[in-house]
Amino acid sequence: MKKFISVGTLILLGVVGSTRPAFAWKPHEHPFEPGTELRKLGQDAANQFCRGRFNDLVKTGDLPWNARFANHVWAHLDANKCVYNK
Repeated sequence: MKKFISVGTLILLGVVGSTRPAFAWKPHEHPFEPGTELRKLGQDAANQFCRGRFNDLVKTGDLPWNARFANHVWAHLDANKCVYNK
């Protein structure tokens, strides 16, 4: 006899078994990859790093065109993401 695992069980296992926490971003928050381990830098240095990375990505067109209207760029250390708000 075959045994089947329900989709709900699989989702629960995926959430419980995950080693990284899930983050829900607010509609005005737009995360992007920093390309480095931000936690090692500390909050102030990581914020500065993310601002420089953001400026580079805007110049090269690797972020959406409307990213240039961002009003704040910061580092989310727990998620290891740079984030721009607009």
